[in-house]
Amino acid sequence: MKKRTTILKLVIMLTALVLTTLGAAPAGATSLNLTLDPIPDIFLNNIGVTYNSVADTFSASGYALTLTYGSAITELITGGIFSLSATINDSGALSGGTLAIGGTTSSFHTSGALLTGNLSAFGFNTADDPFEFLFTITGGDAANLYGGNGATGGLILSELYFDPDASPFQGNFSMDWQGQYGVADVKAAPVPEPATMTLLGIGLIGLTGLRRKMKK
Repeated sequence: MKKRTTILKLVIMLTALVLTTLGAAPAGATSLNLTLDPIPDIFLNNIGVTYNSVADTFSASGYALTLTYGSAITELITGGIFSLSATINDSGALSGGTLAIGGTTSSFHTSGALLTGNLSAFGFNTADDPFEFLFTITGGDAANLYGGNGATGGLILSELYFDPDASPFQGNFSMDWQGQYGVADVKAAPVPEPATMTLLGIGLIGLTGLRRKMKK
């Protein structure tokens, strides 16, 4: 009985370690290192961003130009707009937010709402851009292209021109002036980082081994 109790405690500890590692992967102040599926893709341009360090509010807005899907079919987006609002503290940790992409294409994307989502993770590298977001899809004509409501999408926002020696969230900033606009891609199904998958694999192997010991 004592042996089983000890093994059970080890199983609980190992499970907690794996879950903690997975939960910590998308922490702020470090890059998410997103590897996104090339298709579907919504390309955004002329994006201005602002941040209020007192209210911890980050916003980005710009234009949605093209939608690429299927076998590399690219369509122009008419009336394409993009907006994102997030709550990010001075260490770069995300506590919530939403994004919305509007517009229509010449095929079946005609309602005016292309894609909406709730932000789930944020990361950046203080040495360079980009800003990276993960989001859970909540609606829009293009939602099914991304796996439908509840699926995960990723946004990579680059060309922000921040000071490479400091975190941009230590004070207010605005990047919508003097032509310093960002560009972004909104893509689907981010591939988990190799390190995260390795840790998950180790955890599963450990759990399997402990289970076998319990059967003996």
